Amino acid sequence: MILLVVGVFLLLFLWEAPGLVAKEYWRELAVFTILLLIGLVFSLLLVGGVELPYIESFWIKVFAKVGKALTPGS
Repeated sequence: MILLVVGVFLLLFLWEAPGLVAKEYWRELAVFTILLLIGLVFSLLLVGGVELPYIESFWIKVFAKVGKALTPGS
């Protein structure tokens, strides 16, 4: 199963990266690679049976503050 997860992430990288390199989007390539690696690590942890903390309430608080800050008249 671990090889399948790594293979899927590798295919995603090989699908997207050449276009970013051809257009010389270096910053986008760096961000894409970092986010892909974060996703790979979390996916491997889940496949390995590691119980990850529940962080939905954290993200709700963060996005509520951002939404409030971006709302006119707040």
